[in-house]
Amino acid sequence: MRIKSFTGPTATEAMNKVRMELGEDAIILATQDLPSGETQVTAAIEQSDPAPAKIKVDDNWASGWDSDWKLEATPKKKVPEPISVKPEPKPFVSAKAKATTPPAPKADQSLKQAPVGVADISPDMEMLVKAMAYHGIPTLLAERICRTALAVETDNLTLALAASLDRHFGYSPKFSARNRPLMLIGPPGVGKTMTIAKMAASAKMEDRAVHVITTDVSRAGAVDQLKSFTDILGLQLHVAETAEDLKAILGGSEFKDGAHTLIDTGGINAYDDVEVGDLTSKILAANAEAVVVLAAGTDASEMSDMASRFSTIGAKRLIATRLDTTRRYGGLFTAADSANLTFSYASVSPSVATGLHIITPVNLARLVLRDPTQSGISNEFDKASK
Repeated sequence: MRIKSFTGPTATEAMNKVRMELGEDAIILATQDLPSGETQVTAAIEQSDPAPAKIKVDDNWASGWDSDWKLEATPKKKVPEPISVKPEPKPFVSAKAKATTPPAPKADQSLKQAPVGVADISPDMEMLVKAMAYHGIPTLLAERICRTALAVETDNLTLALAASLDRHFGYSPKFSARNRPLMLIGPPGVGKTMTIAKMAASAKMEDRAVHVITTDVSRAGAVDQLKSFTDILGLQLHVAETAEDLKAILGGSEFKDGAHTLIDTGGINAYDDVEVGDLTSKILAANAEAVVVLAAGTDASEMSDMASRFSTIGAKRLIATRLDTTRRYGGLFTAADSANLTFSYASVSPSVATGLHIITPVNLARLVLRDPTQSGISNEFDKASK
């Protein structure tokens, strides 16, 4: 079945687009009025999607990303047993009823019934589908990921899934540009301040100069929390209450040394236009790269909506936190897909000394397929060092 949404100024125009592309046999699944005043119509047509082209992947494709993984025992693949179908007993018909019952009409030979049998589901397909469902990845996104993974020419399921995730998502594990500040944005309580502290600690340990600024002045104790970390690192914490203050601080002579500049911000309500506007003014005043921080384990649809809102004010990269305190990561995939965000870093421990870890397709593939009851997730990511 092919499913697609069409948008038009009116319901009639949206319906016309449906008929033009999908034809008269299209089935209308849903109609929705968008905030923009337009109408969105979701329709479907019963037809098979073309098989994806085979993807050739070298068995050493991910060797550079896979050095520090602790390999776990590979579970034995279970082939599903065939489902036997018992024929239904024929109803008893008396001789008298047979004589009075008119003969049944002959079946139309042009209508061929599909044979009843067992679906051709491979163990790899079954494992992939179960993993997608466990993590709560939406059906359409999961279907795209699975189709590509099953088209990869390799016997290694993890490698196949990694190749699929590499095709469907972007990755940008970079720290920050020396000539442009990096500003962390996001909703309240996702760990922006802790992430800033981890970035600053990483830079300090590698003898890279770094400046730290915070604009989180409304949350009680926020400045003191970050200052406790910068004091240990021997760094000065600059505080900016407004966009004008932020611009003035960045214009100071000490910020002309080419060092990395990290800016912490207070959590905002992504659906409050006033808060979004204030944050946008700070991004513009600092000419900063905005990176959204989102916590794993949040509802997939909610994460998708929030990510889309933050992407409208300039966020292009995603840092994922709390991977160690949750087992389901579907929201991260949904957020990255819907808002076109690239994966950057992951926080897999509350400890500042642990630092951040790089997100790669192989990391994510193992994260999706791993046994969720096992611990030690911090050992399964490459340590960020740049």
